[in-house]
Amino acid sequence: MKKYIIIVSLIALLFTLGACGKSKEQSKTMQEIQETEGIPVRTLTVSTETFVQQLRYNASLSGKQESTAQSDLSEVVSQIHAKVGDRVSKGQLILSFPTTAPAAQYEQAATAFAAQQTAYQRMQRLYESGAISKQELDNVETMYKVSKANLESSESMIKVRAPISGILSALHVSQSDKVYPGKDLFTVSATDGYKAVMMVPTQDAPKIKKGSIATAEVNGETLRGRITEVGMAPDPMLRAVRVVATFNGMNRKISFGSTATVNINVFSKPNCIVVNREYLSFENGNAYVWVAENNRSVRREVTLGLNDQLHYEVLSGLNEGDQLIIAGMNLVSEDGLIRIMDEEE
Repeated sequence: MKKYIIIVSLIALLFTLGACGKSKEQSKTMQEIQETEGIPVRTLTVSTETFVQQLRYNASLSGKQESTAQSDLSEVVSQIHAKVGDRVSKGQLILSFPTTAPAAQYEQAATAFAAQQTAYQRMQRLYESGAISKQELDNVETMYKVSKANLESSESMIKVRAPISGILSALHVSQSDKVYPGKDLFTVSATDGYKAVMMVPTQDAPKIKKGSIATAEVNGETLRGRITEVGMAPDPMLRAVRVVATFNGMNRKISFGSTATVNINVFSKPNCIVVNREYLSFENGNAYVWVAENNRSVRREVTLGLNDQLHYEVLSGLNEGDQLIIAGMNLVSEDGLIRIMDEEE
């Protein structure tokens, strides 16, 4: 029995030693794989393209056309009849004040109109029966029209309606707020496009021309438009020039008030080799890239031209057809063995 136990123990020990040896062999293989097969990298075939120099600014997107209603009264808001994001029609009631507001004199105007309307209707019947002259009817009609205009004017003060059709993009007050004449109440934005207003530094403003192509990027969505306004003089306080870009059409994924990155094309140059900033390295004031040659990594110094801080024109050091290393640059070394990965890897 003891011999049997010893034999079993020896067999188990041999298996354990064998497994350890196999593990070490696998570990050694993982350490040597890059030396035998090369550092895995991805490359991009260099080609020419049009270099576009852009200026970038952050801006809030509003409606291409929008209108803001203001208060005519010093009064408390009694009710708000719509919420931000609602689609509204021109003339739709959005906000109201109490009918007892002293400055509006709505109740007095309503009483006066009712009396004039009754009188006008009575005079019309008398005129039709020949009891009064046309002049007498005209006099009463004039008074009726005046009282109607007074009522409409008073009503417009306490019942504030949408000035245009579109989306209620902003409410500047809440129910029960006390407002004063000239206070913004709400903004309606038309649904025919977006607008971005930017204050551009004076040194950049001369580069921007009316009609220049512009794009706005919001959460992966892109709007395409043009510059429609460039200020003639800078704001003395901000030392910046007002520039407006407009974008036609609507995107349901982009709401009014969103903050966008606006890119403005200010210069283009055809037939250039252009490299992204992340593919470059800088050392002692010089710029370098890594290229693949005969399954080896080669570091090349390049001369740079135009740039927009994200993309750089390469004047020399790269040629069409070169294999630019764009992934794995931090792992390679001069004349090191590399393995170019397929797109599927």
